[in-house]
Amino acid sequence: MGRIMHLARTVAAALALTVVPIAAGTHPAVAGVTPSGHVFIQTNDAAGNAILAFHRAEDGTLRLDESVATGGLGIAPTGLGSQASLAITDDGDRLVAVNAGSDDVSLLDIDPDGLHLIDVTPVGDQPVSVAVHRSIVYVLNQGADTIQGLRIAGHQLIPIPHSVRELSGTGVGAAQVAFSPDGDLLAVTEKLTQTIDTFIVRPNGRTTGPNAQASAGPTPFGFQFGADGRLYVSEAPGSAASSYQVSDDGTLDVISASVANHQTAACWLVVTSDGRFAYTANAGSANVSRYRIAANGTLNLAGSGVAGVTDPGPVDLDLTGDGHLYVLNSASGSITGFSVDASNGSLSPSGGATGFVIGAAGLIAT
Repeated sequence: MGRIMHLARTVAAALALTVVPIAAGTHPAVAGVTPSGHVFIQTNDAAGNAILAFHRAEDGTLRLDESVATGGLGIAPTGLGSQASLAITDDGDRLVAVNAGSDDVSLLDIDPDGLHLIDVTPVGDQPVSVAVHRSIVYVLNQGADTIQGLRIAGHQLIPIPHSVRELSGTGVGAAQVAFSPDGDLLAVTEKLTQTIDTFIVRPNGRTTGPNAQASAGPTPFGFQFGADGRLYVSEAPGSAASSYQVSDDGTLDVISASVANHQTAACWLVVTSDGRFAYTANAGSANVSRYRIAANGTLNLAGSGVAGVTDPGPVDLDLTGDGHLYVLNSASGSITGFSVDASNGSLSPSGGATGFVIGAAGLIAT
């Protein structure tokens, strides 16, 4: 019966999906040419959430490839107030998306011929962020103040029994969940309590915790573990970023505390794969800041704090392995693209996309 209900909701949401006009980048991909990668966002549409998939050309410009219903509902024009509402499996074959308006999570296949919805599974109240390590998926339920585990098994998302864990309290305004690089830890930021929670991930996929620890600065929001296992976190009101050493038991020790970028509302953060630079999307000032990361994890602001200008309302952002940074501008219904200089991390505009629904959320670039 549960599987039938999932499929029924999938059909209903697909019928309700509003077609959104898209204006692509200035150099659309040529039919039959293999793209260098893709960029995925979710519309977060309250009438029917969907994934917009863009072909990414070698020069970084984008062309809309398809719009695929998730089988769930978003909450736009309200944003999710989170980072990482989309996640891709380690092998790049599956995409996981949260549906904050219908309290479920979607699993999609990423095939050469496009995206295919294969499962929709209920979770807790208002899921806003998702993390994947191997076959284990963890969802952050903002409305329920919990994390919840699932396992990818074939074409299904199977809930992990007894995996629901409460955060440090109620009404904490949780913003993101993410795995450490080795998958042994989970971290969660709580915007309203100035707290970062860590959880130890057991071999069976369940967690122990939380180990609730004070953030170095107010309103910890978006974050990313570096390849070295250190944690880099954005802080909204001070428009700053902090770095932490992370012990095996999840204890956080501050390396750099609240390094300001002199902009407004640094809410989202990503780290380059070589661990040399971090970038924040600054929602209030519509730009991106660049930080240098020293070998010991120390953060230093690069330049004035304005590394690149975006459209109004930048939110989620992501880096590709071949040197491109993409920023989703939720308040503008657009994506801003940059080329990243490998030597110094500086940014140059490289196209994007415009014309989709206000309140879109989540961005993954491959």
